[in-house]
Amino acid sequence: MKEVSIVIGLYNSEKTIQNVIDEITFVFSKQKQYTYEIILVDDYSPDGVYELVKKIAREDQRIKVLHLSKNVGQTNAVMEGYRYAQGDYIVEMDDDMQMPAAAILDMLHMLEEGNYDVVFARYPEQKESAFRRFGSKVNNKMTEIMLGKPRDIRINSFFVMRQFVAQEMVKYANNFPYVYGIIFAITKNVANLDVDHRERTNGKSNYTFRKLFGLWLNGFLNFSVQPLRFAVRLGATITIVSFIIAVILIIQRLFGDTQAIGWTSTIVVIIFFSGVQLLGIGLLGEYLGRLYLSASKLPRATVRETVNCDYKQIQRENHKENCDG
Repeated sequence: MKEVSIVIGLYNSEKTIQNVIDEITFVFSKQKQYTYEIILVDDYSPDGVYELVKKIAREDQRIKVLHLSKNVGQTNAVMEGYRYAQGDYIVEMDDDMQMPAAAILDMLHMLEEGNYDVVFARYPEQKESAFRRFGSKVNNKMTEIMLGKPRDIRINSFFVMRQFVAQEMVKYANNFPYVYGIIFAITKNVANLDVDHRERTNGKSNYTFRKLFGLWLNGFLNFSVQPLRFAVRLGATITIVSFIIAVILIIQRLFGDTQAIGWTSTIVVIIFFSGVQLLGIGLLGEYLGRLYLSASKLPRATVRETVNCDYKQIQRENHKENCDG
């Protein structure tokens, strides 16, 4: 019998996580093909969700809880959860009840029957704000251009993957992880399954523009040098255009056809080129800064407390599985 590890990051989900757990429990109780564990990662949530899930976990050994010592963001939180996942298949889903737990079984069946490594849910209709839908489109387009994602594949935070994918993901040492970038660096054997997306029943999305921008930046800079190449192309284009303009001005000067250059236009040109230079320097500095922070080997996340977890035992079991082949 295969085991499924369901990893859920928690943040401001005190009012929804009980329903998520109950639904997962109900879905898996109706089948005999898989056993399961639920790994709840409290991303230092300001509400009382940790005390709630700690109480739930003490009544059910299949529920594991990780309490992080500070807020590190959803990506870092769920990747910490992957370290504790012991299942043959790992599922990532959100804590807001918008993702139907019944779809997990459908995605697992598709993964096995199609021999895929990862299956992403795809929403024919995304029940989110216009801002979130725009963010999802940007995210999908970026992964196409920067990461070589197949154009017909849609990505989101509800997916199932094989254990070896998760094991490779936790080896990623960079301090600015981007889950989808790591996945597509590991495998292109991915698929989509259409899943109904529910309306949000409580609160609002925790993703602000700042968080989304940070997510996009991780995708842009951590898995591609395309931004640097763009800066080189932009610089080359400006140089060529400037050379052509200079030739034209020299010809006009030789033939006596000159015009007085205005102060405003001169200042605009100076500001424009200064901005381009600062953009290029800032882009290069961002790459170097990320390299420095990653080389410092600072922890991405620190687990302060656990319930129903023994990381040393998990390490021993995983090591034994790897050695046994």
